[in-house]
Formats: sequence, structure tokens, C-alpha cells
Amino acid sequence: MKFTTLSITAMALISGALAAPNVNWKRQGPGPSGSLQQPAGGADWDNTGGFGLGHVVYQGVDQPYTNPQGVTHVKTHHIDLYLQAADGSGTQFLLAEGIAPNGNNVVDEQFQIPVAYGGPVGDYRLIVEETQYGTTPGQPIAIVFRSAAPLITVSAGPTP
Repeated sequence: MKFTTLSITAMALISGALAAPNVNWKRQGPGPSGSLQQPAGGADWDNTGGFGLGHVVYQGVDQPYTNPQGVTHVKTHHIDLYLQAADGSGTQFLLAEGIAPNGNNVVDEQFQIPVAYGGPVGDYRLIVEETQYGTTPGQPIAIVFRSAAPLITVSAGPTP
């Protein structure tokens, strides 16, 4: 079988395009991030009666962004929400994961606070972990980071 210079060049380009993306990509310094609109730090999520609702409003991003790794654009794909104990114990409760923004890049969700299931009461950091879709010349990449962690209180009074 005889290979021409053109066919060898084409094979090299194709094999380079099929290379696996770097799934362990980490942002090199600050970049665009969504912002938590609600709740503000110091908020109290009241779970009296075992059916309290948490409410989160998060403004995502959809904008050009360039970096040395070849990213040219980022868009909020989804957020995950956790409560992390403020006492330093490392105790963490998953509230919701994979919440995608609407067409205006806004997440506006309510969910039940899990205190009825042996969950949290007290002071917690509301951890917002954002996953962005990073556009590159090759394969898109996921960019994951914590974008907010306000201190809130989860309370539960006596059932009326």
C-alpha cells in the first residue's frame, strides 16, 4: 500500500481530532461565574412541621471567555446544591443536583428541606456547585467549580 503526503497528513489530522478530551480540566484562575440571587447570607429556612421549602434563584452565564486551554465560550449547564455544616465537621447533605437553567439562564427552584429525614437543623453553608459547558476548537469540556457558599440557618420549631 502506497501512502501519499496528502493521505498521511489527513490521517494525522483525523487522529488528532479524535483524541480524548482532558476530563480533568481545571480553571486556570478566575473566570465567568453565575451568581446566587437568593437566598442571601443570613437567611433562615424554616422547616416547622417537617415541610419547609428551600428556594434558590441563580443567574447563570452564557458568554465569550478565552483562556490558554483553548476555551472560547462558557455557558452554565447546571448547578448542584448542598448544605455543609458550619461547625467544621464536614457533614454535608445533598439538596438537589443537575438543576438546569431556563432559556434566560436562570435557575429558580424550590425543594423540600430534608430535616424530616434526620437531616440538618442549625447553621450551614449553602454550597452552589456550577458546571459550565466550555466550548473549545475540539471537544467541549465540563468546567466545575463552587460559585457560592452563603451561611444560612435551617430551623424547625414545634409542630403547631
